[in-house]
Amino acid sequence: MVRRDDWAECETRAGEPGGELAPGEARFRIERLALTSNNVTYALIGEQIGYWRFFPAADGWGRVPAWGYAEVVDSAADAVEVGERFYGFWPMSSEVTLEPVARGRTVVDSAAHRRELPGLYNTYLPAAAPDTETEELLSLVRPLFTTAWLLDDYLALEGFRGAATVLVSSASSKTAAAMAWCLAQRSERPHVVGLTSAGNKEYVAGLGTYDEAVAYDDIASADVAGPVVLVDFAGRPGLRTAIGDRFGPEFRWLIGVGITHAAGAAELSGGAAAESEFFFAPTYLERRTAELGAAELRGRIGAAESAYVDAVARSWPIQRVAGPDAVRQAWLDQVAGHADPRGGVVLTFAQEPLE
Repeated sequence: MVRRDDWAECETRAGEPGGELAPGEARFRIERLALTSNNVTYALIGEQIGYWRFFPAADGWGRVPAWGYAEVVDSAADAVEVGERFYGFWPMSSEVTLEPVARGRTVVDSAAHRRELPGLYNTYLPAAAPDTETEELLSLVRPLFTTAWLLDDYLALEGFRGAATVLVSSASSKTAAAMAWCLAQRSERPHVVGLTSAGNKEYVAGLGTYDEAVAYDDIASADVAGPVVLVDFAGRPGLRTAIGDRFGPEFRWLIGVGITHAAGAAELSGGAAAESEFFFAPTYLERRTAELGAAELRGRIGAAESAYVDAVARSWPIQRVAGPDAVRQAWLDQVAGHADPRGGVVLTFAQEPLE
């Protein structure tokens, strides 16, 4: 449980024992969840986008969603059977009760409070028997890579609005780095500059996906050619103003994505760019699905994701966090910006990670 107005105030609570399910309900035991800066973004824009509404809590508390795997442990629903496993969007909890209905190869939570929320987050994909290495990587990679691929696709479709340089804030974050990897696969693209803290500059430069790494404090003096587009994952206070001061009218386009810097909420809709927008992946995914067809789009993203996993993600060191107290500390580390960008964190509320 996380305070919706102060994410550093959090606690773990024992839930009520699961009772008899109503017709159409199923209970899932949540096995493993990925924890990344994405989850902090869900908390930050939970009110605007509705992330707090997926798994409601009372009295100013919230349940932060996360991506991962769960097993059906009890079912009164025709769509799922005990023992089946699914990948999808879960609360940071040990169990959850959904109202699953079948939609082709997938199932969808049809609970009334979720029906008006983006369908991407309500859809659960069937999973085979547990495969620890693959599932840990996919829990970490799939949500961020889908957003990264869609951003790359959008930038390219727009011809980068004529920019000579793409600036990427919070360049060490996994979604930003994955987008830079997608851009690096293109034969024709602008210069891609990763903006990061001074302490992460060497790490970002060593990723091999950015053409250059620049510390935030060096923006004013950096040898970067305009016009520029900023893909802003950070929402870092003053960043957009600093870029506006540095490039003036050559700051052509601002795309706000996630917010990895907690203090950046006030700048979510600000900026000095002539054009600015907030990029919401589910909306753009719907657009491209209509334009390309679901099978074609899935194929394109899936092929790129597989290549990214093999080229990049398989080398990530995985930190496995088990038990309620350890999960709480991992969340606090992520909120405070203390998580190591070099690897990934996978959570379970069980006292031992699932083998």
